[in-house]
Amino acid sequence: MGVSEQTVATILEAASHVLALRGEAGSMTEVASAAGVGRSTLYRHFPTREALLEALTKMGLTEAGDRLAEAKLESVPPLEALARAIRTIAVVGDRYIVLLEAQVSLDPAASKRTVVDPLLRVIERGQAEGVIRTDIDAMSLLELLGGLIVVSIRLAAEHKTGVEETAATIQRVFVEGVQTR
Repeated sequence: MGVSEQTVATILEAASHVLALRGEAGSMTEVASAAGVGRSTLYRHFPTREALLEALTKMGLTEAGDRLAEAKLESVPPLEALARAIRTIAVVGDRYIVLLEAQVSLDPAASKRTVVDPLLRVIERGQAEGVIRTDIDAMSLLELLGGLIVVSIRLAAEHKTGVEETAATIQRVFVEGVQTR
């Protein structure tokens, strides 16, 4: 990794932490300071706040996809896979909550490939195995899970609850709700 690439990575890492802590109130000056670079260096790589948020969104999506792949969702029973996926996304989401708040748009194809498809496969597998209810289609269940994750991460940020507690809450509400009776 070259010096410029390392600088960009350092800035993005610092930005994810600053914005996770300060939300939309986090400034470009705070990001530059946290990254240990001058404002001119920050603006050379990210000329606008929007450019920084777009780069953070790409980084967050890549990180979520990588972590979901590492979780080996296909190697465990569907309900365990859901639990792993929920925890994975809660960990990543905790760092990128500001992107949800700022409503930065995601690349639909990248989002589908890295996050939506793996989760949809878990839900469909659970339905096929009879452990996840089938009276609600898999895509609707996935959309409900996504909404629950977003709301839970926002609440966790407001109430200062940890990732583990957030993931456990999401799992209890969603997984127990989707199980067959």
